[in-house]
Order: sequence, then C-alpha cells, then structure tokens
Amino acid sequence: MREANRLGLVLDGSHASDATVRDMMALSTTPVILSHTGAKAVYDHPRNIDDELLKRLAETGGVIQINAFSGYLEELVQSPERLDAIAQIETWLDGADPETLEGEVLLSFRERVEQMNRDFPPNRSSFEKLAEHLLHALKLVGPNHVGIGADWDGGGGVGGMEDIINLPRITELLLNEGYTESDIAKIWSGNMLRILKAVEEGATANVTSLPTVR
Repeated sequence: MREANRLGLVLDGSHASDATVRDMMALSTTPVILSHTGAKAVYDHPRNIDDELLKRLAETGGVIQINAFSGYLEELVQSPERLDAIAQIETWLDGADPETLEGEVLLSFRERVEQMNRDFPPNRSSFEKLAEHLLHALKLVGPNHVGIGADWDGGGGVGGMEDIINLPRITELLLNEGYTESDIAKIWSGNMLRILKAVEEGATANVTSLPTVR
C-alpha cells in the first residue's frame, strides 16, 4: 500500500475481501476507492459492501462507485436453456481455463459464448435495482463519497441502462430525489477528481524522500 502511495497509484478494493479493504484503508496514506461495488444492504453478495464498512470508507475520504453488473445487484435465475448451454460449453472446455485459450481455440470459445447469448440471453437486473443501490449509498454516506462505476467492460449494464445514451436517467433520478447540481457533479466526476488529486499530491510529497540514484 505504501509503495503504491509513493508511486501515485489509486488503490481500488472492489475485487478484494472486506478484510483486505479494511487493511487498505488502515495502511494507505491516500483515500481508497471501490470502482464498481454495490450495497450489501440491498443485495447480500460477497462483491458488495456492508453499511459499516461503507461508512468507514467515507470517514477515510474514499469513494464507492456503484456497480451495474446484474449478478451483483440482485439474485437472478437463468433459464434452463441457458444453464444447459453453459454446461455444454464447460464440457467442450474439458477443464481448460478460458483465460489461457489462444488462437483458433479462443476464437471458437468466443463464438460459442456469443451464440449462446444470442439464443438464450441472460436474465438481467433493472435500472430500478441499480437506483436502489445508488440511493442507499447516498443516503448512508452522502454525495461526497459516491460515484458511478458501470463495469460495462466487464459485462455490466442493466435493463434500461445498456448504453451511454441512457446515462441521463441517473441524473434525472438524482434531481427527482432532491440532489443539487453540485451534488450530481461530485457523483459524476468531482469525487474521483478529488481522489486523483490527493493521490498525485501524495506521490509528489514522497518524491523528496526518495534515495538519489547514482
């Protein structure tokens, strides 16, 4: 953690355990972020954070960016046809890790997954459920410590917010809930810019203590 602070790296605990996030906050000299995480009070999933830890994150100046990956927003039941298709792909893989596939085998794997998604689309969460996570976090820690982390590059997106053209729905939701334009500016970018500035300043402060290279 301290080496990351020295190098000017933003510390992200979204894929870490609760214990690790606590350690990160205890050791880091700059605020920690959760780039794509939800509220455990809304859906009890290991990838989400409980209220106690969320309040601690805010106390240390950190930011939670609400996740938009359906499986982490609520419990979803997939169709029998999709589950069968997944089983067939797993049989075809014969124990191989998809991350290790290369060449024609990798192309074949991707084609099979894409075909499955066309034939049997996954059951997805909704914009309303995403809003529930967002509003819970805002109510608990306020607009200075909440942002948006859609996780679209990792398969995120929910019904009603599959593309950037739907992002104004979040702004509309927040306005309807009584949040000010200043609050919304923090949620969309201001909070993360604050973190980046703090991390940059922390790294600059550490430069003076670096040994001279000869």
